[in-house]
Amino acid sequence: MLDRDEIEAIFAKLCELMNGDDRDAFVELFHEDCSFMNSALSEPVKGKENLRAVARHWPNVTNRPEWMVIDGNRLCFGWNERQEGMPATAPSYRGFSTYVFDENGLVTEYEGIFDMLAVAAAMGRPG
Repeated sequence: MLDRDEIEAIFAKLCELMNGDDRDAFVELFHEDCSFMNSALSEPVKGKENLRAVARHWPNVTNRPEWMVIDGNRLCFGWNERQEGMPATAPSYRGFSTYVFDENGLVTEYEGIFDMLAVAAAMGRPG
């Protein structure tokens, strides 16, 4: 099992890469057999290369973690996010995500939960 300092260091790197535009580097922190699910998907994305294909279409964001909890090799965190191109007057939106790490520090499971209507409203689009 990873210790807390190791998980926090991996999480810091994930956050740095999520706020950048190098999706390939972000996905390199994932296990070959990873699973990814979020509120915009109807079923999980399975496997690192499938995640890479999906991640290439993610918008550039500024994602600020607001809190986190670590339990074993699972890290849960709440975040506040703004997508590039959002109207300046639009509020950011919040969500909750989890990462599960293997013994080598690679992400095996990643899940993001957020309100799709809030994202649409923040982007000035109808829900």
